[in-house]
Amino acid sequence: MYQKILVAYDGLKFSRTALRHGSDLASLCKSELHLLGIIATTGSSGLAEAYGEIDVWGMEREELEQALDMAALESGRQGMKAITLIRQGDPGREIIAYAHEIHADLVVLGHSEKGMIERWFDGSVGGDLLRHLPGNLLIAKS
Repeated sequence: MYQKILVAYDGLKFSRTALRHGSDLASLCKSELHLLGIIATTGSSGLAEAYGEIDVWGMEREELEQALDMAALESGRQGMKAITLIRQGDPGREIIAYAHEIHADLVVLGHSEKGMIERWFDGSVGGDLLRHLPGNLLIAKS
């Protein structure tokens, strides 16, 4: 059914749910499993980097690397090899671009509630994905 499954993953609770669903489907379908971590350089995180003296993006990269390594290790324990990648930019655009590059037929995201201010700064990744993905989209809820 699915040959390439892409999971947007950052190690937080909602993305762990997405990873669980994506991994289960990849196992059932004998699919390639791709885990994509994104360092968001837009919205509120872009403001934090621009006005801070701390390397926010560098710290986020280290955290993402650790989270992806742990997820790949767990996938390996389940008999699956996960392909991991970190990108930097607008989350929606990066997910869409990578999905096109690998010809993903399913993208799995975790659902997180955002307040009005956060949504205004960061936008809606889900809305962009619905319009531009090459395949299907699964939103995993905790």
